[in-house]
Amino acid sequence: MRTRVVRPAWVVIAAVSFVAAGLFWGCAKQARQPAERVYLHKVEFDETLADIAEDYYGDPERADVIGKFNAVDGDTVDPGTVLRVPMKAEDIERLETREKARVSYNKGLELVENAAYLDAVEQFQDALSIDPTFVDAMYNLGVTLQTMKSYEKAKDHFERAAELRPKNANYRFALGNCLFHLEDFSGAAHAFERVEEIDPANTKARYSLAVCYEKLGEKEKAIKAWERYLELDATSAWAAEARKRLEALK
Repeated sequence: MRTRVVRPAWVVIAAVSFVAAGLFWGCAKQARQPAERVYLHKVEFDETLADIAEDYYGDPERADVIGKFNAVDGDTVDPGTVLRVPMKAEDIERLETREKARVSYNKGLELVENAAYLDAVEQFQDALSIDPTFVDAMYNLGVTLQTMKSYEKAKDHFERAAELRPKNANYRFALGNCLFHLEDFSGAAHAFERVEEIDPANTKARYSLAVCYEKLGEKEKAIKAWERYLELDATSAWAAEARKRLEALK
């Protein structure tokens, strides 16, 4: 079962997951590359090879290992497909550590749902004390601290998450949002620019970037940013606000 993630205001989104069950021993001699054990994983709806690589290896960049092992092209697989995940000794050790950390992590998620934010912070911190590279825990700790308006502390965790997963637009966006709350509009703009590079269709990043340029007094950049936003969204309530701001700048 894939985990829930903390989703505060619209400006923070996430696309993170993990496997809490469904690990079975496989037969290593069926492997197409050296492996000490093979785990069987049943693909869930909307789950990618990168998600699975994050779950088992702690590194989405190793999606190609699973793809090659199963003769799969691309990053998407039909839900219900059973994949074989080759695991070496160090992978198994890391996975066991992550599973221990997930006990506290899951408690943290449950506490957040009950608005017990201080207790949730402690649980996420416990998870990170067990597994310092648990990026989901870093992210959700940051989100929880931001919900408590502890923006400076939240920033540290978002920065670390973005550092460990530089291609993850969601973590970078969360960092930009936090910097915006800290009125570091230059830093926030840089983060949103990076999101645009990673995910050109991210309307939230384009909207937020245009607002940052306005805050910085960079009129021409703001105009272009609003125009780029309207290229993606021409009908929503956010689009109506974007047009008003664009007209005011012109």
